[in-house]
Amino acid sequence: MNLIKRLRRQFILLATVAVLIIVIGALGLINTLGYAAMRSHVIDTMTAITQNGGTLPSRIHENDTTSAGWLPIPGANSPADTPEFAYQTRYFSIHLDSENRMTSVNVKNIVAFSEDQAIAFSKTALQSPSATGFMQKNKARYGFMKTEYPDGSKLIVVMDCTRDFADFHTFLSYSIWFGFFCILLYVAIFAFLSNKAIAPFVHNLEAQKRFITNASHELKTPLTSISGYAEIMMNGLVKSEDMQGFSERIYKEASRMITLVGDIIKLSKLDEGSVELEKENVDLYQMTREIVSRLALQAEKRRIQVEVVGEHVECFGIRQILDEMIYNICENAIKYNKEGGKLTVWVGNTLQGKKICVTDTGIGIPENETDRIFERFYRVDKSHSKETGGTGLGLSIVKHGAKIHVDSKLGEGTKIELIF
Repeated sequence: MNLIKRLRRQFILLATVAVLIIVIGALGLINTLGYAAMRSHVIDTMTAITQNGGTLPSRIHENDTTSAGWLPIPGANSPADTPEFAYQTRYFSIHLDSENRMTSVNVKNIVAFSEDQAIAFSKTALQSPSATGFMQKNKARYGFMKTEYPDGSKLIVVMDCTRDFADFHTFLSYSIWFGFFCILLYVAIFAFLSNKAIAPFVHNLEAQKRFITNASHELKTPLTSISGYAEIMMNGLVKSEDMQGFSERIYKEASRMITLVGDIIKLSKLDEGSVELEKENVDLYQMTREIVSRLALQAEKRRIQVEVVGEHVECFGIRQILDEMIYNICENAIKYNKEGGKLTVWVGNTLQGKKICVTDTGIGIPENETDRIFERFYRVDKSHSKETGGTGLGLSIVKHGAKIHVDSKLGEGTKIELIF
């Protein structure tokens, strides 16, 4: 369980980091665009003032329709472009001659600066290497624009953009808090749902543990027998007339182990989808009859009556896999049938698709165990004995090639449908 807890924590951590990167990236992009839009609006307004000789332009007449908005500046259809915009914009402008001597000062549209303060502030802007930029005075923010004319004279425009920066900082603050709470909410939700998210992995891990335990048991049994028989023979405790019997037992256990290892390798390849065999059209009816013929001796020993009915149906698949699927189902129907019982195999087309139905009158399967019969090494009798033979992997192979439906009643028999 410690592994599951560590996996859950790591899963939540990695998912949170991924969401954190996405949220930070999104907020960074949104706020960068917001800042660019705010700066563009300030620069556009100062450009309009500069082009108008140091004063904010406005329409000469109310019925003027030559410009899209109230102000002939870029972005004139913005929400800020209203008849009141000229009265809301606070700025001052200073004209300088080619020797940087002041020729005129316009501070009528701002109250935070006197003429002397405006001149002192403009000198700071004049020393800046950039033609446009932002400066701060106390808590206020101001944008400036320097323009030099062909005759060497200059115009400096300084505009109050404190409210623009305040709006941007407010949006930035809200967006950061919004992102923070989104991440917290995501972590809480994901922590709550993480058990469901890793449930398939937990199921596979538990199945893997059962598989390793059962595989160890199944491999240990024949190895123990082989080791025991070989030790007796090595110590000379076997009579010469019994030597053949011991050899046959060793050979039988070794063959069982080889078959088991082969089935494990085959299941592994099926799980990985790496079975390198070509698909072809296979007649399911003909294949079923051939399989039943191969199982005739087993059925005869237990006096099982076997019948194959239906019609010829072709299925496009891997012949070897299809053969093993049908063989395993039919073999189990004989092994777990009652003495003198009956096995019926129907092959044909249905609305659901091509289908094979295998019906027996055997021991049946408890209702709460029908979903487990396709687990590796699982046996209904839970004895893991060798009375019925086999490796316990046959039905695990079946589920890789078809949809399966099981209908069984304990003590009455079982019906298994393979749908292709």
